[in-house]
Amino acid sequence: MDRPEKCPTCGSEHFLFEKSHHHFLESGLDNVHLTNVEIGTCADCGEKVVSIPHPTELMRLIGESILLKPTSLNGAEIRFLRKNLHLKINEFAQLLGVDRVTVSRWENEHEKPSRAADRLVRLTYAVEAKIGEGIVEELRKNLRKEDIDSKVDFFVSLPLAS
Repeated sequence: MDRPEKCPTCGSEHFLFEKSHHHFLESGLDNVHLTNVEIGTCADCGEKVVSIPHPTELMRLIGESILLKPTSLNGAEIRFLRKNLHLKINEFAQLLGVDRVTVSRWENEHEKPSRAADRLVRLTYAVEAKIGEGIVEELRKNLRKEDIDSKVDFFVSLPLAS
């Protein structure tokens, strides 16, 4: 996102940026935090704008972080991976070889995916997103470890290299 010169709400030129922390709820996940991100604030109306350079790269990094997390995938993470592949729920279900209702139940946390389904989602994402060999190798190692069930937060430091 380009940095605005003026406030997008009131048009004021009293719009200043500073580097700060941003809880990136816009990702659809409640556990993604951006550090060192530029946040603009209007001195006149109080409007805040988060400047996110290289959003495609950011989403790729979040996807890779989800793949490599040591805990089971939750519904929001499965939804993030599916949406990051730009797939409709029925397309994703077809890739996985499951019913679309099953994916919906996972994403809405009405049903927890089995350990095998969790692995299938990760591996399918890795293939479809064309994840690099280094990440795939890390994923292979992680899949050989025992699952741990606890919450994991993701921190991404900006700016990203493109």
